[in-house]
Amino acid sequence: MAWPEVVHSAVQGPGGPAGDEVQRIMSDPAFDYTPSWLERATERISEWLGDLFSPSFGGAGGTFGGGVGGVVAWVMVIAALVAIVVVVVVAVRNRIRRPRDDADDTAVDVEHRRPASEWARDAERLEAEGRWAEAVRARYRELVRTLVDRRALPDVAGLTTTELRAELSGTVPDAGGDFDLASGTFEAAWYRLAPVGPDELAALRAAATRVLAAPRHRPDVGDPGALVGGAFR
Repeated sequence: MAWPEVVHSAVQGPGGPAGDEVQRIMSDPAFDYTPSWLERATERISEWLGDLFSPSFGGAGGTFGGGVGGVVAWVMVIAALVAIVVVVVVAVRNRIRRPRDDADDTAVDVEHRRPASEWARDAERLEAEGRWAEAVRARYRELVRTLVDRRALPDVAGLTTTELRAELSGTVPDAGGDFDLASGTFEAAWYRLAPVGPDELAALRAAATRVLAAPRHRPDVGDPGALVGGAFR
């Protein structure tokens, strides 16, 4: 029996004036002791945990409503919620992908497909105009495209200078030092914005000439870059 009804019966039997008055007072919203949804959920969780772990933690017929059992229960609940949140966050992050920039991809591919002769023409024009950093870039691109055409480098757009070095070390190991020099000059001029001039450009061109003159390591059958007189064709 709810305690308002107990008070009602204690004051006067059911239906009496005093009992009706008490019932009216106790029906006021201020005396509404209906548990909130959070309290009900907490009680359900406590009962479930009590049933799950009884008698180890809660004792026979006990719950995790209070005492040490309650602390243990809440620690377990919080740990479980944290684990769920971590799993969800990781899953969401793994699904998120950087939006593909088609314009950037197209620009890289177009640049990669440009013939070496076009890069050479650009380099000559830029050298004449004294635009040394851009001329260094054009000469380096000319070298890379020539190596791709000779199958000394893979025909893949967007490779970094580090990846190009690694690829060339497998096909033309003797050109490693000179290709490092050419790559370093390009990186300094284009990415680190180091000052470059005709001397640096001349050093790059000399290194490129030596790279192209170096012998192949193991030419493929039918490879247009196979050895001819100890150097690239």
